[in-house]
Amino acid sequence: MELTKNNIVPRILRDMNDGVLVLDPQGTILFLNEKGRAMLGRADAAEGKKYSLLMMDDDAAAANDGFHQFVLDAVYDKEHSHSGEVTYQAGNGKKRLHLTSSFLCSEDGKEKTGVVLVMNDITEIALLHQKRRESSIIFAVLMICVCSYLFLWSFLRYININPPGQVMNLVIEGISILMFIVILKLTSFSIHDIGLRIENARATFVPDLLITAAGTVLLVLGKVGIQRLAPGFFPEGAPFWDWSAGTFADVVYPFTVVLQEFLARGVMQENLLRIFTGKYAGFLSIFVSALVFGVLHIAYGLPYMLGSFTLLGALGVLYHKQGNIWGLCIVHYVLGEVATFLRYF
Repeated sequence: MELTKNNIVPRILRDMNDGVLVLDPQGTILFLNEKGRAMLGRADAAEGKKYSLLMMDDDAAAANDGFHQFVLDAVYDKEHSHSGEVTYQAGNGKKRLHLTSSFLCSEDGKEKTGVVLVMNDITEIALLHQKRRESSIIFAVLMICVCSYLFLWSFLRYININPPGQVMNLVIEGISILMFIVILKLTSFSIHDIGLRIENARATFVPDLLITAAGTVLLVLGKVGIQRLAPGFFPEGAPFWDWSAGTFADVVYPFTVVLQEFLARGVMQENLLRIFTGKYAGFLSIFVSALVFGVLHIAYGLPYMLGSFTLLGALGVLYHKQGNIWGLCIVHYVLGEVATFLRYF
């Protein structure tokens, strides 16, 4: 269609990326462009209908009080223009809209004959700002928890107290639970974001059982090699498989493993994935979560820290692929028990 003086304004209003709503002083809708109908979830024609009857007489009306109040203020407050942001719930989802109102005036400019409301969908921008804010919170909470643990460990060493490893594990888990609670309260992260649901049991458990078997074989062969190359590494006189190495901690270990995987994967790795962006976000979330939990095992010494880092990194890769923690719990539990009774610890 050729552009003329008569159709250029309707073409602009039709094709612009913003939604445009025009009302007369009595609240009757004079115009709502296609983009505006899409934003407001309105497929039917709106022109000639009362705004209050069309927009405020449905199930979503209460959820959109902020939007409706903005429109009413724009119509009845004829002294000022308005600008602001509101949340709008439509059938096609929840949006964040930036709204600006201005007036239509008579030809002599003395009388205000209508209101123009321009709507800009800023949902993606609002989500980006929210993600940045929550990423800052998560990073701060993570650093506070890690530093608190390291300060505690350093303080205990300074006053010549060397608590058992089980006690320091409880401290790690207590700090992790506290971190989880704070993140739940201060961000949009929820229990549903954690990998507790199994979508494909075969894809979850078969690879993990194979990894568990391979890891057990490697630990056994590793002990055979270490006994030949470094005889003093293991306790002298202890049997190859030492049942006496078991303690009460082994009784509660299944529950501890589930808690640790819940915190390390579902909480820490998932939240780190929210912080990092780009091509290597998945790798960085795995690496940093493994590094953090490796550092938290500083009380056991460097070899244990490196072992924890390696195991947690491998489990992090599995979690990234499988999306749940249950197969990881099997790997973690079995290899942890095998390493205990082989006297690696």
